Amino acid sequence: MRFVARANGVIANALEKTAMSFGALEWFWGLLLIPVLIALFIRAEHRGLGRLQEFVSARLLPQLAGTVNRPRRVLRFGLQLLGLSLALISLAQPRWGYTFEDVKRKGLDLLIAVDTSRSMLSNDVQPNRLERVKLVTQDLINELQGDRVALIAFAGRAFLQAPLTIDYDAVVEAINDLDTKTIPEGGTNISSAIALATQTFGKSAVGNRALIIFTDGEELNGDAVKTAKAAADAGVRIFTVGIGTAQGSLIPITGDDGQTAFVKDSSGQVVKSKLDDKRLREIAEVAGGFYLHLENGPRTMRQLHDEGLVKMQAAEMDVRLSRRPIERYEWPLGAALIALALSILIPERGRARERRYATMPARTAAAAAMLLMFFSPFLFANAPGIDAYREGKFEDAYSEFQQTLKSHPQSRIEDKLQFDSGTAAYKLRDYNKALESFSQALLSKDAVLQSKTYYNLGNTLYQRGETQKTDEKKLSDWTNALDHYEQTLKLEPQNKEAKENYDYVKN
Repeated sequence: MRFVARANGVIANALEKTAMSFGALEWFWGLLLIPVLIALFIRAEHRGLGRLQEFVSARLLPQLAGTVNRPRRVLRFGLQLLGLSLALISLAQPRWGYTFEDVKRKGLDLLIAVDTSRSMLSNDVQPNRLERVKLVTQDLINELQGDRVALIAFAGRAFLQAPLTIDYDAVVEAINDLDTKTIPEGGTNISSAIALATQTFGKSAVGNRALIIFTDGEELNGDAVKTAKAAADAGVRIFTVGIGTAQGSLIPITGDDGQTAFVKDSSGQVVKSKLDDKRLREIAEVAGGFYLHLENGPRTMRQLHDEGLVKMQAAEMDVRLSRRPIERYEWPLGAALIALALSILIPERGRARERRYATMPARTAAAAAMLLMFFSPFLFANAPGIDAYREGKFEDAYSEFQQTLKSHPQSRIEDKLQFDSGTAAYKLRDYNKALESFSQALLSKDAVLQSKTYYNLGNTLYQRGETQKTDEKKLSDWTNALDHYEQTLKLEPQNKEAKENYDYVKN
């Protein structure tokens, strides 16, 4: 078995497929002019023909009127109306998809880790442990101002559900989507959640990074205390919040017959899940935080915020602000220009060939110039970077892609540019930069781009794992690489290279 180290190369533009909205709906009132203009056009046609018949004899009428090609006049007028309609749609500011805006802010980076194992279905707190966590995490988010938040779900392993952002609505939405099927692998591996959080944060000398773990503490896999010490060395402070009671309760599940049953162990005995606060206290203490038992949700979260998070050192940094709709006005505007350019090219008269052919070059030049002025910024925006990449000048390519991202903010090619930047960084073996760019490209909703990005993330994580000095870090990167190959195969089951790499890394 061989590892396919080649990453997917630079690709065509990617487009986020989300619901369309408009920023200035009042411009649609202008569409009411269309039927008025049609009526005026029909009236003018009839009046013009009537006046011609009034002043010209029937014998001369075909000679004078014959040079006017009425179907062409109608087609030309129709294209002009289409151009006007599309221009009005463009003025209405159509928005499709979203992007993020880089800004300066001062705050903390917080990662919320939620236990989604089946023990969280226990109802010793109402309505059950997991649903209670969903409510209190929203109480915590309500206390935040300017802090970035990310979300991890963990059971037998951990997976990042939402990247660091201050789009709190997006994080709350991700929290509400959690259930015990979010992570297919059973068990409770707090250690994997801590390791993934440390990797997500990266290294920083500034003490502004905190991991908040919501769990019942019944760790079945891993050594969370040892992993917490490593996280503390990397500058991550850990706070633990215990869910449940010392008395515990049974774990209700819905059976195949639709009836309520209870989880049993391998010997057939009913399992009773209890809160293990001792383990959670140890985890928090070794990582500079503290433990809280969840009782009154808002009060507990306020205590966590006021006694823990507020006392941490906030840092000023560039962040990706909340999702911002991407303006797509250029699409209808471009179509409007095409319609108007075509109307310029269509002559109204069917005779006088020599005169018509004499004016055609001028008409064509005017139409071509109109289209070129509009489309050239988008057609050639990333051309220098692609040329440098194809010539093997990967450092120049990365710089060009980054410069294009700065000069075309909120562009419809932003996701593609992030992907291309990551590919160039991968070729440079700067795996951290590659991961950063690929993570941004992954925000796209385009399935093709997502598949290629997941595949490249898997390759990048594997290659970075090869460079890690400790077995623990190697294993963490390789485990995450497997997760991304799995995502690739979900989107593209026939991807042979992803399957080969998955089997290679797993074995």
